[in-house]
Amino acid sequence: MRGSLVGIFFFGRLSGRPEPKVAGNFPKKKTVLFRSILLLVTFSGFFFKGVLPALADSSGQGTTNSPTTPFMPMMGMFGGGSNQPFSPIRSGILRYPSQGHKSSTDPAACQNFHYNSRPPSSGPMTETYIAKNDLPESGLSPCTIVNVIRRGNIIFFYDPSRLTPSGVETLHQIASDDTSSEGFLQQQKLGYGVLLVKARYSDPLVLLAWRRILPLKFIDRIKINLFLSRYRGQIARKR
Repeated sequence: MRGSLVGIFFFGRLSGRPEPKVAGNFPKKKTVLFRSILLLVTFSGFFFKGVLPALADSSGQGTTNSPTTPFMPMMGMFGGGSNQPFSPIRSGILRYPSQGHKSSTDPAACQNFHYNSRPPSSGPMTETYIAKNDLPESGLSPCTIVNVIRRGNIIFFYDPSRLTPSGVETLHQIASDDTSSEGFLQQQKLGYGVLLVKARYSDPLVLLAWRRILPLKFIDRIKINLFLSRYRGQIARKR
């Protein structure tokens, strides 16, 4: 519509043909003034189109409300860095400062350590691994969890009682295959595993990577895929 109005104006000026007199037309001088004002409004619309404030869509992603989380970050902030594929507030990813990953031979030492997140996203660890999917979190040492994620693996903490059967099936399709205990262990050592742990947090699904936690109220495949593409395989460096 805008392009048509501009084209009509210039074509009329260049053709030199007299304009037909129709009832209601403006006089010639007023017509030129009206067209000039119309052009000014048109170009103003093109200029200011990109600077108008965006409105929130029906999903609420245009707002700054973050999802309910089972924990609060200590000295943390939303987002995972400038190279993260999410808008930080929209993604809902919680970022935590590193507490290192010092190896210990005593799992009991982890019980006395104050981790700055739950589940733990960094800190003391032991050279131990998760034996198979669907183990309860209560049966795992935080030392084991830290060792698994610092190698680049991703852990899904989920509550099957608050997810649909199809949702649980989806998580198992995403998770690493644990038909072979040795193969499952090798995936964790390589750092590309996706593990399932049964747990109960405020949200039915919580994704864990090294210093990154993403709570989800439902299975959002877009956020899950982006989280995996960004953090799986990212080995924690010595600090």
